[in-house]
Amino acid sequence: MSAPEAGAATVLVAQPLSRAGFAPYGHLIAPGPQQRDINFGTTRRFDDVAHLDTDAQGGRVAVAIFRTDVATHVAPYPLRAFERHLLGSQSFVPMGAGRMLVVLAGCDTQPDEAAMVAFIVEPGQGVTLKRGVWHHPLITIGAADVLVIERMAPEEDCEVVAMRSRVEVVLAAS
Repeated sequence: MSAPEAGAATVLVAQPLSRAGFAPYGHLIAPGPQQRDINFGTTRRFDDVAHLDTDAQGGRVAVAIFRTDVATHVAPYPLRAFERHLLGSQSFVPMGAGRMLVVLAGCDTQPDEAAMVAFIVEPGQGVTLKRGVWHHPLITIGAADVLVIERMAPEEDCEVVAMRSRVEVVLAAS
């Protein structure tokens, strides 16, 4: 992998996450309109909030927790590489008050740095990336634990491509 070219970084402004804005890349994980009361009416249940795709070539669902450190997750967030998984979807759900960024670069044979988008995933939200979507490795806003649901199989399904340009992600001013 070669290093990004020197010079001023391009700034990519992260935007709020919405179902419509994220639809080309996957699915938003959040309570939807379909709900029912359970536990004697003390709880609302929202079913089918994640659309998982992990069965290709003998894969199975794996659930993990990724923990990040505040010292390594500070704005502005420099981008280093994009990765994709051709055989399965991948879900990310920040735990507790954790927040994260999801940075995407299309679904073609190579990441499209000219078409990058960044979304802020707030507490109570999560995302499922479709197979083949180029995404930056995990970036959290400060330290966080992130629940990850992905495909696990005997052979790893992760293609990584280094960034060609220098890009930093910033959060939109409130």
